[in-house]
Amino acid sequence: MNVSPAFSQATRKQSPKSRYLHDSTAPDARDAIRLDDVLWHPVDAEEALEGLEKIVSRLNARSDSRAIFLDIYAIVTRRVVHLLNRPDAGGFLEPEWLSHLTGRFAEEALVAVRDSLMHRPLPSAAWRFATHYPAQGITQPYQDALLGVSAHINHDLGMVVHDSIAHQSPPVDARRLARYRHDYFHVNTILRACIPECVDLLAERYRCVSTRLLLRMPFSRPVVERAVMEMLIVWRQRVWENVVAMLEAQTPEEHQAVVERIRATSGRIAQALCADKALWRTVRGDAPPFRLTLAPEAWPGVST
Repeated sequence: MNVSPAFSQATRKQSPKSRYLHDSTAPDARDAIRLDDVLWHPVDAEEALEGLEKIVSRLNARSDSRAIFLDIYAIVTRRVVHLLNRPDAGGFLEPEWLSHLTGRFAEEALVAVRDSLMHRPLPSAAWRFATHYPAQGITQPYQDALLGVSAHINHDLGMVVHDSIAHQSPPVDARRLARYRHDYFHVNTILRACIPECVDLLAERYRCVSTRLLLRMPFSRPVVERAVMEMLIVWRQRVWENVVAMLEAQTPEEHQAVVERIRATSGRIAQALCADKALWRTVRGDAPPFRLTLAPEAWPGVST
């Protein structure tokens, strides 16, 4: 797919020589992950899919649960690539913008996982939760998936969409913004179509006990799928409102206030998704490993 001039400035950064990540718990070098040939900085939807599929394969080879969210994300990205390659671009009004946005959006998740693998500090609490807990095997597969989805939507999406609109030249007018808004919300139809496959992925490939038990209940699948979709709709609606607020900000302070709200909200959601560990120990009468009143950034394992 050709990328329009407005989005042609994206570049891919690659290491000049082969690099391998060695897990200190790995029995031998066969468990090393090669890093240099992964597209960490995709420029469009097709490169995003290529990068996701490659790192998912390598993480799964080590049974690393950081693969779970990226695997689910690849399902959605695969659908985006398919639709954008259709003659009608899947009903999107600005397919080049969406393709570029998909690549830039995927970069956030890919780089977060890469930096986690390399033990680099991650700038957001949401991504520290979404990488630390799966890496340590603390959470269940459905939680690993939700942590990644939340970090990607509630933290990354608004920033990426805002930057893709705010930094265009000439500036985006009201008509073009309306077309972007249409495409942004049209993605909801893709998400809705992908949810059944994502649920099956959790149950079958990642053998999520909670997901399997839930699906055994009569009529549970449509309820689960509907609940997940409603959650995504609420999250994505709030993201768009934050995008508009940043675009309309009159001062740097107003813009920064929205950014801080995004960081705080995404961190609190991640915290809530992991809170069952502390709650369960409290119910048993044990001392929990952390207080639920702590800020997300202060929880053990996610503090920098």
